Amino acid sequence: MPILPPVWVSINLTTYNRAHILSRALNSVLKQTFKNWELIIVDDGSTDETPKVIRLFSRKDRRIIGIFHPQNLGNASARNTALRFSRGTYVAFLDDDDEWKDKDKLKKQLAVFRRSADPNLAIVCTGVNLIDALGQITPRKVIPPSNLTAHILAGNGVIYSPTVMTRRDIMLYVGGFDTRLPRGVDSEFYRTCIVKYGFKVLFLPECTTNIYLHLGLRLTPFSSVSALQKNIWANLYLLSKYRRYFFKYPLSALTRLKTISLCLLQIPRAALKSN
Repeated sequence: MPILPPVWVSINLTTYNRAHILSRALNSVLKQTFKNWELIIVDDGSTDETPKVIRLFSRKDRRIIGIFHPQNLGNASARNTALRFSRGTYVAFLDDDDEWKDKDKLKKQLAVFRRSADPNLAIVCTGVNLIDALGQITPRKVIPPSNLTAHILAGNGVIYSPTVMTRRDIMLYVGGFDTRLPRGVDSEFYRTCIVKYGFKVLFLPECTTNIYLHLGLRLTPFSSVSALQKNIWANLYLLSKYRRYFFKYPLSALTRLKTISLCLLQIPRAALKSN
């Protein structure tokens, strides 16, 4: 069996039925100026031509590795599969319907980790360009909240997953992604790092990534009863999981409770629409 060369960065990309746009994300990886990476793509049981697209790219570049779930297991399980196959010292995330616009993204984030002497630095993230269905671009620079712990307990909205670089050892240490959550698994990983383990996040001001809104299944359609129920369950689960931290940050708990109340109010209307 050949000895594989060491890898600095493992890029984790999970995908499901995105054959029509997956190439955009993959091409943005190939354009990176930093070259010592591997791209772990986990296809979570796609029923379209997504596996064919992955195999086409992996034949062109040996650094691209496709892993195929025989059935759809959900994003948390797909993320954990990608982590299990990753060999890099660092891990970067990219979503299948987004792209890295900055060719030096990996290079810049690696430089931050290499310069840092802080063993608690776990996440380096950046700003984004939000692009709507009409092609309208809205730059969004990340502004660190005054209290990141309170903020991440209440929600997210500041750490965009396709901009994140983290450390594989920390991902393994905190246990990867929580498969019990039906949604928001990426934010939950950051929450675990920040709240439970006290790891630090560094925000870079530049916009390195294009995030495309309203494409297919990217945004959770909260007009459906099932989506509303999943959102309610997820918030109840997080209130229980972090209950001892919510005692210290009651306003964060109140935000979760308000979200649950709004979802409960929307269920009858969503039920009528589905009939």
